Amino acid sequence: MECEVCGCLIVGKPHLALIECVAMNVCSGCATLGKIIEEPARREQPTTHEEMAGLEIVEDYPALIRRARERMGLKQEELAKRLAERASVVQRLESGRLRPDERLLNKLERALGIKLSACESR
Repeated sequence: MECEVCGCLIVGKPHLALIECVAMNVCSGCATLGKIIEEPARREQPTTHEEMAGLEIVEDYPALIRRARERMGLKQEELAKRLAERASVVQRLESGRLRPDERLLNKLERALGIKLSACESR
């Protein structure tokens, strides 16, 4: 398993840490960046709309993603490569036809340098 912050391979059990209102599986080094919640063997991704409802995303996320990509001078295909996703994923995000899950939300925020989660404690 890879650390969701630095991308390095996690040796041993990953830490589940709350970093900027987002729960992430991280290595021991990155766990100090937030509050350690628990040390699971593996965390399951939400699969239903009810489970995803806990993930609050700003309402205008499609426009924010597009503007940030354009500000960086990237084409949709180039952003997709940076995210390790298909270009169609970026197209669907920017059109509002795809609501990002927590994993994709984290990748978008890191790659574009923007905040898309509507977390009150920020």
